[in-house]
Amino acid sequence: MAAAATASAARRGGGGLWEGLYRVLMRRNSVYVTFIVAGAFVGERVVDYGVHRLWEYNNVGVMYLNLILSCKRYEDIPVLGQRQSE
Repeated sequence: MAAAATASAARRGGGGLWEGLYRVLMRRNSVYVTFIVAGAFVGERVVDYGVHRLWEYNNVGVMYLNLILSCKRYEDIPVLGQRQSE
């Protein structure tokens, strides 16, 4: 009987990280769904920012905005499909 009481107390007492997360997030469906939706939104923003920065890093000097900023006149902007005269 005493062993069963201590085992029951151990289950209620600590529990660790996963037990605490379960108690906070997954006990109620509304909290769980809110956590999932917020996590998806934040995750999407993080991935979008990372991909955007990677894209800019790999395409420095060849993007349209860089071409416009480096040209002094509108006529200096190359037209797609035409070779630049040297």
